[in-house]
Amino acid sequence: MTKNWKPDFKSDFWRVSMGAGGRVVIPAAVRETLGFAEGEPLVLTIDDGTVRIETYARSAERIQAQVRAMIPPTGDLVDRFLADKRAEAAREDARDAKWVQADTPVDRVAE
Repeated sequence: MTKNWKPDFKSDFWRVSMGAGGRVVIPAAVRETLGFAEGEPLVLTIDDGTVRIETYARSAERIQAQVRAMIPPTGDLVDRFLADKRAEAAREDARDAKWVQADTPVDRVAE
């Protein structure tokens, strides 16, 4: 679990270098603070020249929070989707009923 970590660049600054094969060692204090465990899957992203490394679980939580922020607070999205689909089906049924009426032959009155 990630601890409450707030970067303070006066005290939370580490100089690292790239080794053979592009390897960078993340200092133990950082791994411990961020909850990185050996063998744990990590996600690496690049944004405007900055590299972000986070656990897969933290990445998923962050993305879920971003998606939740886009959902309107006016109810369940699935219920709204189903209501829209039902209304669309009702409009199609009404349109089809008009077409059927227009195509129905009129009985001729004997002349």
